[in-house]
Amino acid sequence: MRIGIEIGGTFTDLILLRDGQTPTTLKVSSTPWDPSEGALNGVRKLLEKTGVAWGEVEEVLHGSTVATNSLIERKGVRVALLTTKGFEDVLLIGRQEKTRIYDQFYRRSPPLVEREAIYGIPERLDADGRIVQPLDEKALVASVRRAVEERGATSIAVSFLHAYRNPAHEHRARELIEATFADLDVSLSSVITPEFREYERTSTTVINAYVRPVIRRYVTRMQDALLSQGYRRDLMIMQSNGGVLPAEVAARLPVRMFLSGPAAGVAGASFIARHCGIGNLLTMDIGGTSCDIALIADFQAMMASKGLAEYRIDGHPINIRMMDITTIGAGGGSIAWIDDGGMLHVGPQSAGAQPGPACYAREGADFTLTDALVILGLVDPARFLGGEMHIDPALSVRASGPLAARLNMSAEELALSVFRIAIVNIAQAVRQTTVQRGRDPRDFAILPYGGGGAIFAASVAEVMEIESVVVPPNPGIFSAYGLTVSEIRLDYTQADPGRKLASLDSAAITAVFDALAVHARSEFQGFGVTTDLLVLSMLVDARYIGQGFELTVAVDPTELGRRGPGAIAEAFHAAHSSRYGYSFREQDVEIVNYRLEAAMPREGVLPEPARTVAKPTPRPRTVRLNGAEQWGTYERSELPVGAELDGPAMIFESTTATAVPTGWRLHVDTYGNLHLTRRNSRKE
Repeated sequence: MRIGIEIGGTFTDLILLRDGQTPTTLKVSSTPWDPSEGALNGVRKLLEKTGVAWGEVEEVLHGSTVATNSLIERKGVRVALLTTKGFEDVLLIGRQEKTRIYDQFYRRSPPLVEREAIYGIPERLDADGRIVQPLDEKALVASVRRAVEERGATSIAVSFLHAYRNPAHEHRARELIEATFADLDVSLSSVITPEFREYERTSTTVINAYVRPVIRRYVTRMQDALLSQGYRRDLMIMQSNGGVLPAEVAARLPVRMFLSGPAAGVAGASFIARHCGIGNLLTMDIGGTSCDIALIADFQAMMASKGLAEYRIDGHPINIRMMDITTIGAGGGSIAWIDDGGMLHVGPQSAGAQPGPACYAREGADFTLTDALVILGLVDPARFLGGEMHIDPALSVRASGPLAARLNMSAEELALSVFRIAIVNIAQAVRQTTVQRGRDPRDFAILPYGGGGAIFAASVAEVMEIESVVVPPNPGIFSAYGLTVSEIRLDYTQADPGRKLASLDSAAITAVFDALAVHARSEFQGFGVTTDLLVLSMLVDARYIGQGFELTVAVDPTELGRRGPGAIAEAFHAAHSSRYGYSFREQDVEIVNYRLEAAMPREGVLPEPARTVAKPTPRPRTVRLNGAEQWGTYERSELPVGAELDGPAMIFESTTATAVPTGWRLHVDTYGNLHLTRRNSRKE
């Protein structure tokens, strides 16, 4: 028996899964002032709803935006940075790049640590990790004392030059700090991200130090609250790589939690892809605050490539292994507004959970995307959250007044314009995730989830010339479902920048991976996990000599043994050609990092599909996407396996709805997924 809890900006989603039984779902309002409050209240309601006792729950899994919010809202702790003397300005110099090229008033986000709280420590390693200058232990302790007494630091980040080659000085620094200042948190770059590139490594370590005490308190509060109710196991926390870890372990590495919520949905989509035989999926998670787009190709979720401007959190580079997720401000709470030139925009500002869209009747005055959906008839006030939350359409119409008057539009015309702008914004995010990564979006089916994903999916598909949409069971709380099917996972890295493949043999490469595997098995045993079933995947970051950034390619052990390093070179050429459209097979390839993905697969539960046999009778509803049209409406529970119908139609369920526009056909597959296909498409 598992409970998944995913905290979003507007709603907190919960699901309880039991073998052989229909999942129990719940969606409650988030509590931004204390996210754990809404989560714990939701669990209590879920257990009351099912009659399950706390002690019967075998596992609670949790995904959250707490780490992201702490950074974006600058609610972390005071951090001091210890670095190699002479390199104190790495964070301030950064890289000479602009994420907004044509913005004349561009300003980089200020560092999370003040310049006065950055201390240069006498020590030095060379590029091969040999000690050039020993660590000055007295200077280090004195610097930490100054940081505590003069700057009020409660968390220390340590990032010494070339520590990825030899972590000895960083480990000694931690020993000295913990022996002298027992209450300080310490984050080491050689533990957080043992890779080269000083700026990104230092930035990632500082981010970890900045949010670590906040996350530790949050996770401890959640775990203690669960234990006080009778839950007797570890709380499991979702990471950015799509795997879960025990709360105690995750709290030590909070920098791996920045995509915790969105990653859960992609993990669930990967599970659906593997078990339902749908290899290529484009996930589209539309919640109350944002829209998250990710790619699953050949049944595998795409992971982020380092070095690109979009892989930053609030402008700060973050150098960890994470799912490749593109996020834009196009959620249900996204606010419509008019710029100085008179152009209508939607988002990225959001009404959030409080006060929320105007129709929530919580004193919200802004006209949001949800208000537009209410006016267009795509949201049924009587069915919102299964009828448990009051929606007032009159408040949506009233909120539209100021904008509609300025644009000389009716409320319906404004709502349709807001809807269409949102579609264009989402389509642009799809292009960024596919076309800019060398992928053709037409080769993928959209898998929508979140409260609004299935409402927008077919419309986005039409814009992108995508011919298929797959709506999974319980899409409104799908990220919570994804938590329950996620594997326990950790990523391990061994940096070796500038090593030519031609200088290596299979034995040398295998030896590195074997050492990483020993470390992985030891750590998983510490979690109480039997490692006999541990799945280890080998990868390398590789590049052409002279290139600025690298690509991650999988290493096939069989091919490595048969063809040697040439197998890695061939895999890199193919990856480069796929990503950029060309390759240089005559050029030498070098390895930058060795990576080992260690995962403990777990049995997931596919929700049972509806088994009714009666032919459902549609009920009419007025929808205003193409003038006032009569759409047939159905309850999803009324659609048995094998059911088919033509649009226009709305399929309602407790936490969301699916729009089947004119020109689309719906089919329910064996697993209860709703397949939407464009009529007269090449796949019919």
